[in-house]
Parts: sequence; structure tokens; C-alpha cells
Amino acid sequence: MKKALGRIFGIFMIGGVILCVVMTVHGHAFRPISCITGEPVGRAAEIAGFITTEEYGLEMEDMKMQVAYQLARRSVVMVAVKDAVGNGIIWKIDDGIVIVSSRHLLMKDVKAEVSFRNGETANAEIIGYSQQYDIGFIRIPESEVTGKILRDVYEAIPVLYETESEDAKSAFAEQYAGNKVLQIGVDPESKAELGFTGTIKGLLFVPVFNTNVLETQCFSKAGMSGGGTFDESGRFLGMISGGDVAEDSERKEAEITYSIPSALIAAEYETEVQSIGKTGE
Repeated sequence: MKKALGRIFGIFMIGGVILCVVMTVHGHAFRPISCITGEPVGRAAEIAGFITTEEYGLEMEDMKMQVAYQLARRSVVMVAVKDAVGNGIIWKIDDGIVIVSSRHLLMKDVKAEVSFRNGETANAEIIGYSQQYDIGFIRIPESEVTGKILRDVYEAIPVLYETESEDAKSAFAEQYAGNKVLQIGVDPESKAELGFTGTIKGLLFVPVFNTNVLETQCFSKAGMSGGGTFDESGRFLGMISGGDVAEDSERKEAEITYSIPSALIAAEYETEVQSIGKTGE
């Protein structure tokens, strides 16, 4: 057990300059490229837009992934709490903006700063944490939500699949195993958006997370904690929380990623909302 837990990492902060992988298009298919500068990241963002098929000769599958990427990336934000930085997912746009992120990040303070992909920032208050899982919620008050922010954000659309029983795990695997996913986060060091493609493996109980988590065959790296895993339609499947790192790896990078299921986040959010209502906040 100790050896197994040693291979699980919470994807926290990262320092220095390391290789990163971004999603780009080459010929007819997405492919990862390694980079150490912002130039490939900028090109990836450009290509991930609504590019004409005449210019790049993209197939329909590529276009579907581009549309999914455009939708999904608008629901991912960067969250800073004191000297710690992570990611968050826009959960609700109602009476301000509610964002779900990692409890280990949010427990550092009662205030947070949220950065959006268009450069806008806003202050947020931490409104609650899960008592069992690495889940927390913050809210940007309506007075802080500008028109510039609203024009560039997208409320995540969760896929609420069952996770608790063995039958649920089997049913999920039958329906989703092998399906493509997008995993998106922001590198806290470079502030560059990171996007990776992979496939769903299934649901797996991982003791360190104390629950069944979404297991994906998809690259992730330190700093992506709180980012999102999305399906081919851009719908939210889970929040990135860790991964399986090879014992001889010199970097905190994983080929297998674990994400907290969206249904669990939804349940914890309802619990927090009810709790806040009872205390009159």
C-alpha cells in the first residue's frame, strides 16, 4: 500500500522551466508537441479556434474536438490563494460565479483571486469545503463580474454518471471506456493553457482520494490540479486531482490521471448550499 500511495501525486504547484505538451494540429490529427516557450502555446490556441477546413484540411472528427476544446477551455480558470496557485472550473453562473477547485488549495485562506483566459481577474470568497473529498467552492460576487468576464466564460455542463457501486462502475466502463477526453488546465508557472487528449479507462477506487475516481489514459503534469476532464462534446466529466507517476520519473508528470467525478462534485455542492442557507450566509 505504501508503495502504491507513493506513486499517487496531488498535482499541485510547479516551479522552474520544464517541458510542456500542448495540443496542436498536424495534417489531419491532433498531436502533442514539446515546448519550452510560449510560441507553440500561442499557435495551439490559434489552431484550436474555428479554423476553416480549406486551410488545414481537417476531418470532421478534428472539428468536433476543436469545438469541444473551445467550449471546455472557457470554463477553466486559474485560482490563486496566498502564494499557492491552481485551477478551477466554473460551476454556476448565478448570483455571481461559483467555481469548484481543490480543497487543499482553498484551505490556505478565505480569499482567492481568479484569473480568466482573457486576462481579466476578480476576487472571490471561499464558501465551503467538502468534509471528505478534495473539493472546495468559491464565489465571485455579482458586483465583481464584469461584462468582459461574462463574454469569455462558459458554465461547465456536467455529466452526472453513477459512481458508487460495482454495478455502476461496470455500466460506466461499458458506456464510456475508450471514449476520447480533453484535459485542460493552466500552468501556474508560465500561465500558459495546457490541453491534452486521451481516453477513458473507467472508474477506480483510489484510497488516497477516499472514493471512486475517473481514470483516464491521458497525460497530466504538476500544476493541473483543479483543472477539468471533458468529453468529446465539451461536457465536464471530472476535476483533475492527481495521477500515477512512474517510480523512476524525475518529473511530476503522469500518463494516467485521476479526476473527481462530476456527480460527486454536484452532491457536495448541494450539501454546501444547504449548509450556507441554514447559517444565513
